[in-house]
Amino acid sequence: MIVKLRKLGGIGKKAGVDLELPDGLEDVTALRKLVADKLGLEGKRLRLSHKGRVLHDFGSLPRIAEGDVLSYALAPRPPDEYLRETVDGGFEEEEERELRFDIESLPSHWQRKLASHLRHRAGLPDAALLVIFALSPTGYAVLVAWFLFGRLASSQGLGSLYLILSVIAFIFTNLGKRREGEASAYTVFNNFQALPGQLTGDQLDRQMVRGQLT
Repeated sequence: MIVKLRKLGGIGKKAGVDLELPDGLEDVTALRKLVADKLGLEGKRLRLSHKGRVLHDFGSLPRIAEGDVLSYALAPRPPDEYLRETVDGGFEEEEERELRFDIESLPSHWQRKLASHLRHRAGLPDAALLVIFALSPTGYAVLVAWFLFGRLASSQGLGSLYLILSVIAFIFTNLGKRREGEASAYTVFNNFQALPGQLTGDQLDRQMVRGQLT
């Protein structure tokens, strides 16, 4: 099947560029990559529309017939990070990074498709998506099982014991797991003060500035 590619907002009726769509095209992401390769454009900035409908990533493909026109446009480049930091000091940019949910970082295709549907169709903000996808499917299964066993333990009069054992199990299963940037237990117990003899990043910076570190 061959479709026409036309630039959105062009003056006059141009013939457009022919693009052959292969069979079994899965989603809009694959279509966008195909169009970007054909036109030699940057895929991340490429936007597509079909019959006035914007095609979002990981959404289902519309019914495209032979000879249909796919309109495309390039999104403007975002301002450089240096310019943004000069204007707002970088604080707004850092907050936006923390609250921005990256759909493409999700591990499976169905999760990316669900997240895209929730963002574009249901209109959920990125903060809600961060909460929803904070747990993996396995994590949700464990959470549901925990509630079911808790209901069973409560019916047998063992609710308090079940809760205590759950807290102990949670503590022991998370021992030794510290992500990058998190404070260690020693740092917390020492009121976030450096331990005697501990070399910190601030000390390294000061030594480099003074020329004491080579």
